[in-house]
Amino acid sequence: MLLRRVMQHVRDQNWFAVGIDLVIVVVGVFIGLQVQQWADAQRQGRLERIYTERLQAEVLSLVATRAPLVEARNRFNAALATATRALHDEELRALSDFECQSIAYSYAISNPTDDLATLIELQSTGQLSVFSNPRVSEALGAFLLVRARSRDSHAGINRSQLNLHLRHPELVQVTAPSEIAKSSFAYGSFRCDLDGMRASPQFRNDYELNQTNFALHARDNARVDASLVELNAVLMDVLGLPRELTVR
Repeated sequence: MLLRRVMQHVRDQNWFAVGIDLVIVVVGVFIGLQVQQWADAQRQGRLERIYTERLQAEVLSLVATRAPLVEARNRFNAALATATRALHDEELRALSDFECQSIAYSYAISNPTDDLATLIELQSTGQLSVFSNPRVSEALGAFLLVRARSRDSHAGINRSQLNLHLRHPELVQVTAPSEIAKSSFAYGSFRCDLDGMRASPQFRNDYELNQTNFALHARDNARVDASLVELNAVLMDVLGLPRELTVR
C-alpha cells in the first residue's frame, strides 16, 4: 500500500508527499529496530537471570559436596604437622593412632570435584559473555584462574607423592583394613615404628616430600573454596538474595 502510494506521488511529481512518505518509512524502520533491540535485550536479560540463578545454586551444591573430603584432608594435614615434630625429636612422645594413619594415607591427594555444570555448558557453547555484570565476570574469571592453578599444582604433586606403607612396610604396617563398603570415609588402621622412622634417612626424606605436598594440596583446596565463597557472594548480590544464605 505504501509503495503504491509513493509511486503514485512520483508519477504526479508531488515531491512534498514523496518526502513525507520517505520520512514515514525511515521512522517506521527505526521504530521496528528499536522494538527488536528491546525484545532482544529483554530475552538476553531473562537468559542471564536464569544462568545466574543456576550458577549460584550449583556453587552452593559444589561447596557442600567438597566439604566432607576437604575437611578430612585438613584433619590429615594438621595431624601430619604434629607428626613431623615427633618424627624430628622436637616432641619426645609416641605417635597417636590418627597421626600414624595420616602418615599412611599421606599419598592420597585426589582433588575434590571443582566443576560447575552451568560453567561447563557456557564454556562449551562460547556463551560466557551472557553475564553482562562486570562483577560476575570478574568473580568467574578469578575462580577459573584459581581452579586452573590448583589443577596444575595437583598434577605436579600427584606425580611425586609416595605410598609410604608400600615403600616402608617395616615402618608402617596395616593392622586393620578400611571398610569402604560401609563408609566412603572409612580408613584402615596402621602401626608406626617411630624409632625406626627416626633412624631411617630414606623414610624421613620420603615423608618430608609427602608432608610438604599434602600441605600444598590443602592450601590449594582452601583457595578454591575461598574463590567459590566469593563467587557465591557476588551472585547473591546480583540476584538480590539475603546475606543469611551465604556459604559458611
